[in-house]
Amino acid sequence: MSPGESVLAPPDGVMVGMEELVVSQSEPLLVSQSVDVDDLRHLLHCLVREDCAHSWRNFGPEGTLDELLQWENERRPTKLFFFYVRRGDDMEMVAASAVADKLTRDFPHDGFCVLGRCYIMPQFRGRGFYRDVLRYRLEYCKAQLGDALNAVHIGAIDDRISRVITNHGLAGWPKFAHLGIEELTVAGEVRPVGAYMLFSPEFVGRMRTALAGDDAPPCVVELRKALCESDAGDVRNLGSVVKDSFDEARACGWFEKRDPREIERVLHFCSSIPLVGFDDGRSTG
Repeated sequence: MSPGESVLAPPDGVMVGMEELVVSQSEPLLVSQSVDVDDLRHLLHCLVREDCAHSWRNFGPEGTLDELLQWENERRPTKLFFFYVRRGDDMEMVAASAVADKLTRDFPHDGFCVLGRCYIMPQFRGRGFYRDVLRYRLEYCKAQLGDALNAVHIGAIDDRISRVITNHGLAGWPKFAHLGIEELTVAGEVRPVGAYMLFSPEFVGRMRTALAGDDAPPCVVELRKALCESDAGDVRNLGSVVKDSFDEARACGWFEKRDPREIERVLHFCSSIPLVGFDDGRSTG
């Protein structure tokens, strides 16, 4: 089946297709969960030749789509998406990407999606396609989880990608906040990668409920401020800021009569990535 024949019907609630994903008002993106064999081979060979932190370099250049899906899903439940533009009667691949329902199969908290494996083909870079691929994946997460969506995680090694995700301008979506640095092993080399998280407004609201009160000590005020700044993408090393403020607030008894579970889930996520130098030392349920 050719990519043109396997264009996805959008998930419920997601407007994707000729009218939704438009670049320069002239190049609609079509989305598929299948990929032409030659397109996949070309993509994987491009990755091997490129000095980047894309994890498919660990997969190798000769695998099939079924093998790639199996490789991805051994770690966590993952969907792959391939983006195309039409060129006459042909379809040309623009990008590939993935969405995982959770961080790992054994991560105990639902509602934390992961956007990964995005790769824009070299000939299509610098033309604004990344923002549309990002929007599609965010809308997919929302359509899949609805009100149960707590947060969306993404890693970025490229400064250009970091600038986009912290200032994406996508209507209805908060910006990604910088959590810290994680280390990924790609093709035998350890690479530092910026870790970012977008929190749903509902999830932030629940965290703020645990911080409400006129008698808040400075550490709680600092935590409130960090969460407010996370909405705007203006905070750096949010994971460590939350951990330090939370530990101090807990030590002074702030959470004795308040529910800290939502904040603890964020800390558990940060320690599970793991962020460099981050160890929350706690087990959460």
